[in-house]
Amino acid sequence: MFSRASTIKVFCFLLSAFFMLSSMQHAFSLGIRTKADKKKPYSFLEQHPPYTIIQDTVSQVENYQIHSDTLFTKEYELKKIVTSYDLKADTIWQNANVYSIRFDTTYHYDFVPKDPAYSYTGKLKLAKPYKFFRNSEVLNKPRVGFVTGMVGGLYIAANAWWSAAWYSQTEREKFHFFNDWGEWNQMDKLGHAYSCYFESKWHYDLFKWAGVKEKNAIWIGMLMGNMWQLSIEINDGFQKKWGFSWGDILMNMSGSLLFGVQQYVWHDQKINMKYSAFPVNYKKYDDPQVLARAEKLYGTSFTDIILKDYNAITIWWSISPGSFIKNPNSKFPKCIQFSFGYGASGMLGGYNNIWDKNNLSGDIDWTTANPADIVDRSDIQRLKRFYFSFDIDWTKLPVKKHWAKGLMKVLNIFKLPAPAIEFNNNKNGSKVAWHWLKF
Repeated sequence: MFSRASTIKVFCFLLSAFFMLSSMQHAFSLGIRTKADKKKPYSFLEQHPPYTIIQDTVSQVENYQIHSDTLFTKEYELKKIVTSYDLKADTIWQNANVYSIRFDTTYHYDFVPKDPAYSYTGKLKLAKPYKFFRNSEVLNKPRVGFVTGMVGGLYIAANAWWSAAWYSQTEREKFHFFNDWGEWNQMDKLGHAYSCYFESKWHYDLFKWAGVKEKNAIWIGMLMGNMWQLSIEINDGFQKKWGFSWGDILMNMSGSLLFGVQQYVWHDQKINMKYSAFPVNYKKYDDPQVLARAEKLYGTSFTDIILKDYNAITIWWSISPGSFIKNPNSKFPKCIQFSFGYGASGMLGGYNNIWDKNNLSGDIDWTTANPADIVDRSDIQRLKRFYFSFDIDWTKLPVKKHWAKGLMKVLNIFKLPAPAIEFNNNKNGSKVAWHWLKF
């Protein structure tokens, strides 16, 4: 079950990465139309407004003329320009035959975009045409159709792929349930929460890119994230060796809720679930049977190990204190995060470190195993490891390009290597450890 589930998760991981690369962008507020407006045909600017128009006023402050007809989004970088000036003569008499003239200059200013691609029509500043990686600020039906078709097609293809790759090769029976809550020191369960968290978030990003309203995009993201995981659980329910796991469903929902609640309340992810991994050196046990067991369970390639080996993986919750500070004058960087992690080590089986040397990839079956073939390495401690470290929220770095903002979202699923302190349940030594660089 471990190899099957892990490979499926690897596939979902790569699939989600593809989604994200297709939707690299930055969210903008949606435009709102009144009922009267709906009777009028949309112009290009009405469909793609980067600003909000309010009543036009001009205020004269000393020599400054300020137009407040348009409130710009952060997409605009404005500069002050001189629109005109007036000369006012000031004549100074010195005597009956000699006099001098001094001129006072009054300047009139306005504010215009620094980007020359923006221009004027009257007093309205025009937006540049949309780029591919930029969110649509109103519902864009072609994009909605594209995203829906792509997600639906990949969902069908993925189900067909893992059905052929895994389920067709295993023995089926009637639908049944399976309690695997205690396996792998709950690392598998946290993997479900993490997967559903970023799958929900990236589906949300896709539909925001298509111009779907915030609340609707949140629900769609959560639903799609759980749908990907649910299809695996339903297939598991018909397998004799496994079964439908309510524990997996619970953790899937917890991951999607962590995303959805934050997005609904804060319109931001102040708490991010992240992932890190570093290969384990199983040769340190100086036992060829341990090495053979690890290679069969977790693979031998670097990619297999960092995505499948529960001893190598750490799941993190990275919190941005600066995002909770309401003082606009605060200097605390919003990109700095405190990170709390959980990992495990010493696991050579789902529940224990006992296996049949003739079945290196499965758990031991005590009813059929030959005592001479049993390998018992219960002396290797199965540790639960808790970490405190620091991290960076890549999405809060001051990047401006839409594709770069999308890249930051991809990077944000990984924990940045950093110093960390560890607390564990070691029975034979120190329960606290320091890591100069924790991966």
